[in-house]
Amino acid sequence: MTKPRSEASALMPWPQSVQAVAVPGRAGRPNTVAPGATPRLVDLAAALPPRGLTLRFHVAAQPKAAPALDDSYGYALCAAGHVVDVHADTEWGAMAALATLAQFGPLAGEIRDAPRHPWRGLMIDTVRHFISLASLKRTVDAMWFYKLNVLHLHLTDDQGFRFRSRRYPELASADAYAPAELADLVAYAAARGVRVVPELDMPGHTTSWLAGQPSWSLGGRRAAAPSVRFGVHDTGIDPVNPAVLAAVATLLAELAEVFPDECLHFGGDEAAALDAETQATFLRRAAAEAKALGKRPMGWDECLHPRLPRRTIVQGWRGLAARDAALAAGFDCVVSAPYYLDLFYPADAHAVPPDAVDAPLAADNPRLAHVRTGIDALADAFRRAQPFLPAAAAPGRLLGGEACLWTELVTDKLLDARLWSRMPAIAEQFWHGGGAPAAYARLAASRRVLAELGVIGSEDATLRRYPAGLRPLLEMLEPVKGYRRLLGERIFAERASGLGESSAPRPYDATTPLTRPVDFLPPESLISRRAEADLAAGCPMGRWTAGWRRQREALGQHPQWREELGAASEALAGIADLVDGRRRGDAAELAGPFGEYLLPVAYAVAARGDAAS
Repeated sequence: MTKPRSEASALMPWPQSVQAVAVPGRAGRPNTVAPGATPRLVDLAAALPPRGLTLRFHVAAQPKAAPALDDSYGYALCAAGHVVDVHADTEWGAMAALATLAQFGPLAGEIRDAPRHPWRGLMIDTVRHFISLASLKRTVDAMWFYKLNVLHLHLTDDQGFRFRSRRYPELASADAYAPAELADLVAYAAARGVRVVPELDMPGHTTSWLAGQPSWSLGGRRAAAPSVRFGVHDTGIDPVNPAVLAAVATLLAELAEVFPDECLHFGGDEAAALDAETQATFLRRAAAEAKALGKRPMGWDECLHPRLPRRTIVQGWRGLAARDAALAAGFDCVVSAPYYLDLFYPADAHAVPPDAVDAPLAADNPRLAHVRTGIDALADAFRRAQPFLPAAAAPGRLLGGEACLWTELVTDKLLDARLWSRMPAIAEQFWHGGGAPAAYARLAASRRVLAELGVIGSEDATLRRYPAGLRPLLEMLEPVKGYRRLLGERIFAERASGLGESSAPRPYDATTPLTRPVDFLPPESLISRRAEADLAAGCPMGRWTAGWRRQREALGQHPQWREELGAASEALAGIADLVDGRRRGDAAELAGPFGEYLLPVAYAVAARGDAAS
């Protein structure tokens, strides 16, 4: 793989081969597309910044309505002057080439590229908080930009049912997608080379079903309304009830009409009320229904069982042990375990390829020190529950990876901030299983380009709602990591110590307003990373430390946030004094947590002190 010529490059994922240099564009002059391009390529080319380019497309295969699992996304960009020739096997490859051109800009020379993995996915939970179609389309735009090609929609869970069924309209939540709306999203995604895979999660996580159909409940444990509580529930649909089985067949058929993709996801996770054999029988039947519809069934790794049809794709979320077990048993697998975006981990903790031998979540990463015990406990989850699976004559195929964003702590307005501070680095792992140097510099630069295209807001856009004097504090803060926010400190500690979960209330449910400063922070602050880079490079830090002190005075003028942010504010001022040599001490002690907040720049200050000593 050719390495980038400049650390300021905005290109992610970095291509396999770059024999090109950036050249000045003709800013403001419209781009033109030579005759012969498909309508979708013409439309997508119009999204590029106007630079006076002439685009000529050379696509070998005839266009298809929607991409498929093994379609080629390889391409070559060849440029001389302001004429750019795009060569690709398929229309999807030409779309990937345009994403590269959007980031790289006008060039002279040649770029050649192709992905290592055919499945480069992102799952959006639309249930815990409703995600609008406008936000999903904006997400698809960003997926094209980063060469992600599978949008997995989690449509049902305990808290809601987001698919408006024609046969069972009583199941739908007030906020639910109509079939026509979803069909429009599918077409929109296909025009950007993105597949859409729907998920109907069952037989667990189905409390919402019972609000509309109480007679479907297991063991009479009924639900008058969808749950507002997060976590595993002991209610659910009865997996042997003939009415339930008929409904499952009908619902899967309705999904198959709307979503042309070859895969249909039946969920299968965390069915706490069922024994393994009952669940296996139910999921085997769901897989058969999907197969009868001409689909490949797909499920979370709890579906692994000797009687599961081998054509089923297993989504491994409980550690890489689940991936290895699925492949050894002959199942194709998509890896999600290292890529849970709702855990607020930094990008470098996710920087492992889907075929990594191990994913220790950066054991020496100081940003994760406060949740280390929880990480260790989670890593063994699959091994503790692993079913016996006979080895297959031939191993399954590793299809790639899929990041997951569960939305207990995400609303429609917070979606972009949750995704795009880290997802580009994960997309690079999915594309070629590694990264070129200076990933953080390229991540920040590519995100700025995406904001300039109008797809998402700038990194600090969500912080502009707060007074300017507080921003030096807020831009240095990050939320605590792992499940510590969602569970609360008491339950998190109980789980980490192996004590299970007590009856203590969790701090969040589906009705909790997400309007505090911690809710608007990106999971990883790229601005904080810039300060850390300046510190490591020995740059003058006065412009940083002056703001770190002033924010303490600004907070004093806003009593509504003083209790929540006061401890972090004092710590940041202390970090400024350490950096400027006004005091001595262990900077790591000023990192927190302070309630639900971290000050990770403290670790960089501590590292500088260690190096100096």
